[in-house]
Amino acid sequence: MVSPLNLLLKILGVDINHFWVLLDAKLKIDFRRAPNSFQSAGKKQTLIKQLFIYAFLGAIIIVSLYRISDLMLQLSVFFAFLIVFEGTILLTEFTAVLFDDNENQILLPRPVTSRTLLLVRLAHITVYMSNIALALSLPFAIYLAISHGLLSVVFLVAVILCAWFTLILAVGFYMGLARFISAERFKDVLNYFQIALAVVIMASYQLVPHYMENANVETLMFKPVWWAYLLPSVWFAGLTKFITGVGTSMDVILTCIAVGILALGSLLLIRALSLGFTALLSESRTGNAKDAKPVEQKSVKGWKNKLVALLCVSEVEKAGWQFTMQHIKSDRKLKQQVYPMFAYSLIMVIAFLKPEINDFSSYIAELANSSKYLLFVLTGFFGTIGISVIPYTDTPKAAWIYDMASTSQRYHIQSGAIKAMLFTFYLPLQVLYLIPIIWIWGISVLPYVFLGAGLSAVLAILLVRIQANPLPFSQAREMVNKGEQTLRMFLGMFLIGAIIGLVYLVSLTHVAIGIVLCVLLPLIISLSYRSVRARSIR
Repeated sequence: MVSPLNLLLKILGVDINHFWVLLDAKLKIDFRRAPNSFQSAGKKQTLIKQLFIYAFLGAIIIVSLYRISDLMLQLSVFFAFLIVFEGTILLTEFTAVLFDDNENQILLPRPVTSRTLLLVRLAHITVYMSNIALALSLPFAIYLAISHGLLSVVFLVAVILCAWFTLILAVGFYMGLARFISAERFKDVLNYFQIALAVVIMASYQLVPHYMENANVETLMFKPVWWAYLLPSVWFAGLTKFITGVGTSMDVILTCIAVGILALGSLLLIRALSLGFTALLSESRTGNAKDAKPVEQKSVKGWKNKLVALLCVSEVEKAGWQFTMQHIKSDRKLKQQVYPMFAYSLIMVIAFLKPEINDFSSYIAELANSSKYLLFVLTGFFGTIGISVIPYTDTPKAAWIYDMASTSQRYHIQSGAIKAMLFTFYLPLQVLYLIPIIWIWGISVLPYVFLGAGLSAVLAILLVRIQANPLPFSQAREMVNKGEQTLRMFLGMFLIGAIIGLVYLVSLTHVAIGIVLCVLLPLIISLSYRSVRARSIR
């Protein structure tokens, strides 16, 4: 079994001995520690449990696929889903594995070539991506075994090839991009690309089902049009049918395209694009931007300086504001966590309002007579999500300064950080939402909109106090308990629902009541910040 693989490694120009030793070491290290994904209550789930979750997701997909009667269309849709899902996991979970620089001190001084190092990492990632792909595909493979017999075995082989194709496509894009821009700039571009992908995936999950709910999928049939030859999912569907012996002349062509792309893509990636991979690892790190400017007393000038002086009640709170603003600019992973939630708010507006394109004027007229402007209070709350992630960073090594500082105003830093996050993410979102609200509902609803937005800000501030969040950037990101974070998000959404109900009840009374409550909002917000600053020091 190893000999054919060794022959393939020689063709790719990889050092065989180095490859097997490094891959064996990586896999041993991985399976000696629990995986980091799917944390719940502080306990790390095993890989087997993760695969069961993926298999369950694959079973859910069958609910949609079994309604399609055409086999070619069934396979094409599944492979399209597989490519998108695997690509998403690769970009969000395994990019850090591909460009991990923790091994630099051990590997870079050694005579390990860029080709060998890149292929070792690709093989390492492929082990996990293949397991995930097979787990996702197993329910559908069982369905194919019942309905089409041995087709299911060939299908699983095509699934592994599809996983490899997704990997070389994504990594080929990375390495091609790295040849035209600097290593540090590459990290920035990669970060924004991941953010954009997260937004697209979230938009697809929310919007595609809405616009396809009326489609009659039972009558859909695959049509051999010219552009089908350009779709990778169709290639692997044709390959599956051809090897099984139930294919057509078109499937022969699709099989040749799939095999040719896999072979040429692998050769191009390993033999050409891999050059300089070790240099790329050594020149930059994946955490904070290399050119980030240090925090200075006069870093905020002009009107920004006046704004900070107006909003912050102490010099320590100003320091917390400026410290957080600097991290927002330089911390790529913080952007990767917060920016998608900002965009998700916009997506949820469209998903909730469900605009009717065909009769847009009637839709707007009907919308103006409703109270759906309160949905903007719910979606606007996503602008406060960033507050929950500010305690975490990749570089918490200087957090001991908080304990050593001789000040009783330690939690002024936290209130300053909250103000910076609300000013950067929450306030622009609310101002943006005022445009469609005024256009559709007019200025008469503004008191209730301001009331809902203000109470949402109060809720975000008080959640920090109630949940006893750590000080800004004092905890390692590995300490984030994902299960606990999810519960906190659900708690926030439940409470924001209560706020929406309260605002709705106020809207049923005289408008003067809403105006009076809006006048009292600054005082309520001020008292909320005071509760954070007055937190006792342990």
